[in-house]
Amino acid sequence: MITISHIKPNFYLTFPYNADEVELVRNLPVRTWNKANKCWTVPELAAHTLDILPDVQWEPEAKMAKASVKNALLKLVDFKLADLTELDDSEYLRPYQRVGVNFMTFAKKALLADDMGIGKTLQAITALVELGTERNLIIVPATLKLNWESEFKKHFDITPIIIGGTKKKRKELWQSDAKFIIANYDLFTVDRDWEDLPHTWDAIVCDEIVYLKNHSAQRTKAIKKLKADVRIGLSGIPMETHLLEYHSIMEWVRPEVMTSYGRFKGRYIEYDFDNTVLGYQNMEEFHQLTAPFVLRRTKDEVMPELPPKIYTPFPLEFDSKALKAYTAMANEDLEWLTNQTGEIFSTEPLDKAIRARQFVENPASLGFEDIKNIKLEWLKEIYAVTDKLVVFCCYLDTVDLLQKEFKTPYVISSKTKTDARVPMVDRYNAEDKAIFILTDAGKFGLNITGASNMVNFGHFYNPATMRQREDRLHRKGQEEQVHILNPYIIGTIDVGIREISNMRQIENDALMDGVNKMSRARLSKIDFRKMMFGQSLRRKLEGKKY
Repeated sequence: MITISHIKPNFYLTFPYNADEVELVRNLPVRTWNKANKCWTVPELAAHTLDILPDVQWEPEAKMAKASVKNALLKLVDFKLADLTELDDSEYLRPYQRVGVNFMTFAKKALLADDMGIGKTLQAITALVELGTERNLIIVPATLKLNWESEFKKHFDITPIIIGGTKKKRKELWQSDAKFIIANYDLFTVDRDWEDLPHTWDAIVCDEIVYLKNHSAQRTKAIKKLKADVRIGLSGIPMETHLLEYHSIMEWVRPEVMTSYGRFKGRYIEYDFDNTVLGYQNMEEFHQLTAPFVLRRTKDEVMPELPPKIYTPFPLEFDSKALKAYTAMANEDLEWLTNQTGEIFSTEPLDKAIRARQFVENPASLGFEDIKNIKLEWLKEIYAVTDKLVVFCCYLDTVDLLQKEFKTPYVISSKTKTDARVPMVDRYNAEDKAIFILTDAGKFGLNITGASNMVNFGHFYNPATMRQREDRLHRKGQEEQVHILNPYIIGTIDVGIREISNMRQIENDALMDGVNKMSRARLSKIDFRKMMFGQSLRRKLEGKKY
């Protein structure tokens, strides 16, 4: 018989050797063999997974620990199911944002996965302030450092330290005793600031935590080595392409409930014989482990006043000359791919796909100066009848082309200085007629609510990137319906990219829907009272014990 004891933060499973019981324990989703004590350990937060073990004996302290963990997890669910009608707007927080703050301050280690544009930054800052942690590190994409600084100053009259400048200057800033320090992801590598920065903090916030999606990346490994009792991840779309990204993110947020990378692949991802991902398995188990620590709200849920997004596809056709050139290039690439044997470990297939994407966006960028750019001609027609447009391109050459054609001062690309971006957006928002051209260097941190028409001049496989583009316009402060215009050239890679992006969006939505279903699976005390007594009667019974 398996005996379960408890020494914080783990349960300890001991039993005389028995092959069947060993197999049962090895099949637990999260478990570790403790060589020193010659027993298996299971983290407290995975206590419910022990219920699958038959004929176990719980020591009294283990029973108490299990009950305590269960109550704590259920309380997290209660936070997520809070009645927004009973929460008032504060000076700077809306009711759903107060719920988010309460959730994070109680969870300490959590992922806030709210839709983009509904205030994750403000919620995270408020949580840090209310927790009262002394040493706080906020890790963000470089383009968002000034946004975070602005939110600190605007709502709390706090001026955080922003790590920047020369290496010598950054080293000095890292030694600051400031309560809040903001740094960008690129600094957390051995060749940048790793040797100069503190490795222990009271709290760490990772904004746009998808930057940690690659478990083998140097910055991911480095940031996971940082120690902090409070860890808050922020992301509107925490899984961009596949479940292993989500594993890497949750491994930072709540490593206690994550198994190893290799075991995770075998347990939750189903592969074909050629290592192609067929789908996911055991997802209910996965959500039971992770969902209590993830809070997600959509704009439709919490901002019903926000006008909707409207998507309009515009199928376009190459003329005969462009079609002939594209077909020749595509057939050449397909012939190359057909002649490959075994697995392809180089990036050459991706390079060839990039060539096709560049052609449909801007043939001149590949030297086809004499081929008509059908998308450019379409964009000229659209802009002639539209007051303001925001145009996203994939490539810098296209940005240069459009800037020249439209003679616009409103351009953000990788060449644009970080501190010039927000002022540029402010000027654009005040214009009556203008066109704004961006690469995906401008998909983070910009509030372009002065326009309501957006064009995807070039398309990405990644639905998260497409959503990040749209939500520069579709966010708090937008008063008009946001029109997303999607020109694409039929019979080209444009069509394939759209299909892949749509498929991935369905998978991402399914993952987040699974998180929410796990949260709703248990009726909280609040919901139970509503169900039994009705909303109005329950209010009369406030203060009574049930």
